[in-house]
Amino acid sequence: MLETTMSFAEMILILSGLLFIAKSVIQYGKRTSDWSGAIKMFYKRVGMDTAEYKSYRLGVSCFVIGVAVRIVNLTFWTV
Repeated sequence: MLETTMSFAEMILILSGLLFIAKSVIQYGKRTSDWSGAIKMFYKRVGMDTAEYKSYRLGVSCFVIGVAVRIVNLTFWTV
């Protein structure tokens, strides 16, 4: 039961993290019309709006927590 719940939570966190990151990239691209800057967002600092930054930070947080849940899931319940 707990294994199934952890697996479900892992998928939800990783997918929501990816969706929030995609949302912030799309918001930045629409606002600046600089789609190459949206790609640079992952390895270089770009000027982001407050809403874009909050969405990006929430997405990265959800993704990292989802990966941590995945590691815990694989540690305790090996496949």
